[in-house]
Amino acid sequence: MKTDKNATSLRVLVVDDEAPIRRLIDRTLQRAGYLTATAGSGIEALAVGERFGPVDLLVTDMNMPEMNGAELARRLRFDHPDLKVLYFTGCCDQLFDTKGIMWEDEAFLEKPCTALGLLEALSLLQTHNEHIGVTPDDGEAGLVMGGPR
Repeated sequence: MKTDKNATSLRVLVVDDEAPIRRLIDRTLQRAGYLTATAGSGIEALAVGERFGPVDLLVTDMNMPEMNGAELARRLRFDHPDLKVLYFTGCCDQLFDTKGIMWEDEAFLEKPCTALGLLEALSLLQTHNEHIGVTPDDGEAGLVMGGPR
């Protein structure tokens, strides 16, 4: 677990099986003031989540070995039903094959994205902003958010 002295009270669990991506997301979130913990797999994330404490936001790769991001989110929601989830995927055309429905407290962001794109996606997710298919003018990959449960 890593914290920043100016950290917000929001706790974020970052899960990606690619270490460089995981470190980049973690570093970006720490600099923005989030409290973070990281894991390299869904199984590791379940254990880290127990030690880290209540998680407000899950930032997870959708396609990982052993357990995909949707299954990880489902399992974490047993203890944290209000968990908000940002799925990252490099294969957005396969997203809805893996995850048939996106809920209000879920969104996905296509890899690669900028640090600003990541922070904007988390901000929109936290504020329940109903922007569907937001595509920034700079050509950044779009954010897609789910609808009500």
